[in-house]
Amino acid sequence: MGVRRTLDLPVYILTMPDRSLVSYAESAQRGQVERDSTFVLPMLAAYHQLQAEALSQSASVAAIQQLRKGIP
Repeated sequence: MGVRRTLDLPVYILTMPDRSLVSYAESAQRGQVERDSTFVLPMLAAYHQLQAEALSQSASVAAIQQLRKGIP
C-alpha cells in the first residue's frame, strides 16, 4: 500500500478476556503497551483497512512471482 500505509511499526492488537483491547507496538529502541481505547481503536481501524485493501493470498503470490521474474 506504499505511502498510504498507516501502521509504521509492527503492532499487535489483543482482545483481553474482559473484551477490552490492548495494543503493543515495538521499535528497535522500545516496546509500547497501550490500553487506552482512544489510541487502540484507530490502530484497529487501520488494521481493518489494511485487511480490506490487501490482495488475496493467491493474488499476492502471483504478484510476488511476477516481481521475481521482472514482469511489471
